[in-house]
Amino acid sequence: MISPNRRSLPLLWAPLAIVLLALGLRWLKLESPGMTLLPNFSPWLALVFTGTLLFPRALAWWVWPLLLVGVDVLSQGVDILTPKGGGFEALVMYACYAGAAWLAARWRGQAGVARTLGGVLACSLSFYVITNSVSWLVEPGYVKNLAGWVQCLTTGLPGYAPTWMFLRNSLLSDMGFSLLLLAAFNAEAHARALPKLRWLAPAAA
Repeated sequence: MISPNRRSLPLLWAPLAIVLLALGLRWLKLESPGMTLLPNFSPWLALVFTGTLLFPRALAWWVWPLLLVGVDVLSQGVDILTPKGGGFEALVMYACYAGAAWLAARWRGQAGVARTLGGVLACSLSFYVITNSVSWLVEPGYVKNLAGWVQCLTTGLPGYAPTWMFLRNSLLSDMGFSLLLLAAFNAEAHARALPKLRWLAPAAA
């Protein structure tokens, strides 16, 4: 049940445009794997978490995760959801997105900027640990013991970029994209004389 003191945030167009542009970039990257535009830009956890948190409760929490699935299926086909196409790992990834969006929906009207960024950080780290743990389980190159799991979370397999670099890029993307969304939200709210997100408090006039 939603507490009566949790106010729904106003619909602002600047954050919405940024989220839609990010979804478009995801589609372009999937369609053109060799594209060099923003090669390390992968703020998808921030998109579902901060995107969900900044939009009114009338927009269901599952909308952004479902849009990510839709973009991936339109670009790669439904095979990505089948065992042959690595469907188990994909489903775990989408479940993480859905979990982040669900948590953000519970925080709507309660979180300020600091709590939002803390939530993004926690979700991004959890996503990394969960998805890499799944890779450790299914990838035959990893020894199935504690040392193999630590290897999966840090250096990865020989011949590939260390997995910690993916964590670094994900954290930079998620935190940077969240800051961009929060700045766009508050800038438009200020221009339209609407409630803004404070640093340590919910939106207030």
